[in-house]
Parts: sequence; structure tokens; C-alpha cells
Amino acid sequence: MKIGQFAKDFNVSIDTVRHYIEKGLLIPEKINTQYQMNTICLEDMALINELKLYRFSLKEIHKILSLKRLTNNGNNEDMSYFRNLLVEKKKQLIGEKDQILRAIHSLDAKINTETNENIEQDNKKKGVPLLFVPVLSCPYCQSGLSLQNASILGNQIFEGNLYCSCGYQTEIKDGILFTSNLQSSPFKYSIYEIDVEKWNPSFVSLLEKSKLWMYNELTQLQLENKMVLETNIEILMMLPKYLSSLPKNTSYIFTCYSLETIKTLKQSIEKLHPDLSVLYIVNSDLHLPLAHHSIDFFIDSLSFTQYSLIYKESPIQILTRYLKNNSYIIGNAVFYEANSKSLKKIQSIYPSPNPKALQLNLLEEELHEHHFTNPIKEIVGFTKNPGSYFSYHDENEKMNLLAYKAAYSIAK
Repeated sequence: MKIGQFAKDFNVSIDTVRHYIEKGLLIPEKINTQYQMNTICLEDMALINELKLYRFSLKEIHKILSLKRLTNNGNNEDMSYFRNLLVEKKKQLIGEKDQILRAIHSLDAKINTETNENIEQDNKKKGVPLLFVPVLSCPYCQSGLSLQNASILGNQIFEGNLYCSCGYQTEIKDGILFTSNLQSSPFKYSIYEIDVEKWNPSFVSLLEKSKLWMYNELTQLQLENKMVLETNIEILMMLPKYLSSLPKNTSYIFTCYSLETIKTLKQSIEKLHPDLSVLYIVNSDLHLPLAHHSIDFFIDSLSFTQYSLIYKESPIQILTRYLKNNSYIIGNAVFYEANSKSLKKIQSIYPSPNPKALQLNLLEEELHEHHFTNPIKEIVGFTKNPGSYFSYHDENEKMNLLAYKAAYSIAK
């Protein structure tokens, strides 16, 4: 019998039959280049299918066929070893059945717990805490914003429209503040949707080291009853990982382009840290509806680095207006050596980057020009392969990662 008819009779593919032949489970004759499936192949294939029904593996089946071939005994029921194997397989399957039932029971319990937690969390969703209302101001004329059509429950604003006499408008939806003139993100992912294959693990480890450095610097400062801002969190975020070890009476503001990122972060923080006061802002230009001199600490998790790729203007110039005197900036930044090929690629890939994007002197000049003093800097390390996401990177060059802290102070 030819292999095609043999496969058809046993309702398997020709590839399956060839695989069994390669493994030695079937041993047909070969005439010229064609396999001829003999009577023994028919018997062996019938036994293979029977044993597969009993959930024997191909390795176990091969062992049984080998014993059959060694003893030259075709009457399987009369072979004691065959019966013993069936008994052992039954015991194994009973054990697996018990494990599977326990796993199903555990999964049911976990699903019910998650469902109940989600229902409970939906019932405990947070809005914009009323304590942020005094700092909500027009980003252009700095007038206080009027709140209309508000839905307020307890000390939380869930819905509402905010107006300024100059014409500026913004709104609160589902406890999230949406600024005007929103643009879509130039970066085609959020931190919760990263394709890990595009980031080299060694570079991710560097980022983790820099975030730990930032955290350690932050905890050396007085955080109680202070307000902390972290922007562009769809690119990278530091604060959420460490919220459990930071003071409970600190207020936090998170901003980024991506509504999905904000919503996911909001859901996570409400579940893990329900007592924290947090304001979530969907914003794309850093012109935030906040009062000037209201922020105590600014966390820069690569936000200046990314901002410089798409804008010529300085993000520090925009954000310093929101900082209090004697406040701090703590961040990390990527930079290349001067005249590197990667810097030239940036200028050719992006339509309007800062001319000094990803150069160390850009950060140093901006900090100096905008009254940041006593900078502390540490080069965390470098990589020659950050990952394919960084299309501008030349594989022969070092991408350096810097962590820094500086104080913002304007002499009176």
C-alpha cells in the first residue's frame, strides 16, 4: 500500500506518517524512492492510534513497539508488560485528572475573586480630588477656572466643564482631566503596549537602575504634603512602581498623550493605592491647566529626551513656570557623544527636532538657563544596542543613560 492511501485509511496526514517513519514507529519497505506500507505497518499504526487514545506519548508508544518487536509477540493482551503499562498509565491519568480538577477549582476561585474585585473597584472609582481645584488655572492667563455641569460625589469630581474668561476650556470625564488642543502621540505605543522584542533587555536594565537612582534621590527630600508631577508617562514612568513606599499624604499628577495609558494607570493606582490623591491629565503640549508655582517636584522619566525629538522648544522652559521656588527636578536622559552618526539620523528622521536633541549639552544648558542649581549627575551606563525601536541608533555607537537631580531656585 502506498503512503497516501495508508494515511487516508487511518485519517492522518502524509506528514504525520512520514514523521512516524522518521521516528522509527513505522518501518515500511522502500521500493526505489517509494514507501510501501506492509501488514506490519497496518498493525503498528492501529496500535499507535489505540495507545494515543489512552494518552500515551510517542516516546512511550515507541517503547511499547520496541518491546513488541523484541519479543516478536503480536498478541498484546497476553503480554504482562503491556498490561502493567496500561495500569501505570491509568494511575498517571488519575493523578493528572486530580491535578487538573484542582487547577480548575483554583482558576474558578481566581476568576471569581478578580470579577468581584473589578466590580468592587468599579464601585470605588475615583474622580478628580477637590483638593486639586485651587491649583486648576488657565495655562495662558492664569485665571482660576470656573466649574460647570459638575458631577461631584463626596470629595471627588467625576464629570464637569472648566472655563476661563479668556476662552480657554477643558473638561473632566470619568475622573480624568482632558486639556484642549489635544494631538495624537507621535510615538506609536504606550508603556502598557510595548513590543518587548524591540527593546534590548540590557537597556531596560539600565533604565531600571536609573529609576532606582531617581527614587533614592527623591526619598532624601521632604515629600509630606507636597505635589509631584510626572509627564509623558506613556514613554516611561518611575513613580507608580514606588508609590507604596512614598508618603501617603503626597499628591501626584500624571500626564501623557495617551488616554488608554492614563486609564490603565488610574485603574491600577485606584486598586493598589486607593487612598492616594492623584490627578490624571490627558495632554500633548505640556501647557497644563495648573497654577504657576504649584509643583514641588518634577519627575522627568525620559520625557525631555523624547520631547526634544519632536519639538524645537524647550520643555524645561514650559514647565518651570509651574515649579515652586526651591523645588526639584529629578530625571534621566539619553545622550550621544558629539558628532555621532545617531545624532545626524535624528535630524533626518524627525521632521522638526530640537537641533541639540539627545546631546548632553542641551540638558546642561537648559538647566543652567532656567535657574536650576547644584545639579547632581551620574552616568548609569551605556548600551550599543538599545533595541530596534530606536530607529535612529547606529549600532557602532554608545547610547549613554544619565540620571540627574537639580534644584530650582530664583533669588528674590
